[in-house]
Amino acid sequence: MTMTRQKTWRVGAMLWTLGILFLPLQLIVALQWPTGYSLTGSAISDLGVTICGTFTDGDAPARVVCSPWHPVFNVGLVALGVLTTLGAILLYGRWNARSGKAGIAFAGVSGIFVVLAGLAPWDVAPDVHDLAALCQALLQWPAMILLAVAAGAGRFRTLTLTCVVVSLAGFIGFLLALDGTEFSLLPLGVAERMAFDSLTLWTAAVGVAVLVDSGSPIGSDPVSATPLLMPYEKNPGA
Repeated sequence: MTMTRQKTWRVGAMLWTLGILFLPLQLIVALQWPTGYSLTGSAISDLGVTICGTFTDGDAPARVVCSPWHPVFNVGLVALGVLTTLGAILLYGRWNARSGKAGIAFAGVSGIFVVLAGLAPWDVAPDVHDLAALCQALLQWPAMILLAVAAGAGRFRTLTLTCVVVSLAGFIGFLLALDGTEFSLLPLGVAERMAFDSLTLWTAAVGVAVLVDSGSPIGSDPVSATPLLMPYEKNPGA
């Protein structure tokens, strides 16, 4: 393994870590709403809606939307997708098992759909936006599971699988809210953030973990790995 390869992985990890900035960016955009943005009743996509008005989504209650800084949100979403995809390309090989390489590939493609969601605001192209968001989740969930398998037993696997469960639970709650079945403890806005913001948090956390790791390909050198990314699998080709 060359120093160039280690530096490439570190740059990829930095890009993934930078994705965390999308979360405070949401708050900044939300604070510009003249009507007030609700973290529980408003959808994440409402921040990128290009006009002011009352909108309905499925059987969920109508929502008043007015996001003056929608270009900031949409550009931020595109940037998040670019960071995710470029980071995945640079991190390829960091998990050298087949499961790890497949996981990174899935993560990279999921970023492309994040870009598409940012380029297609919900009010402009709702079907495209919703499909892009769905594809992101359907690709990132297996990406997370595959990387957890590649890393082996340890805290990384536990934290990753926990994040998958939280995201899936939020996604189910979000779909139920859109269908008119909203739980008091899991309203639409909270459910959607569990489903999608958890994916952003996980990606950034992986970036941080790689940055603090020693730099050896996960799955080939158990001795050099940090506790968070410690691999215990004996077969690097798993």
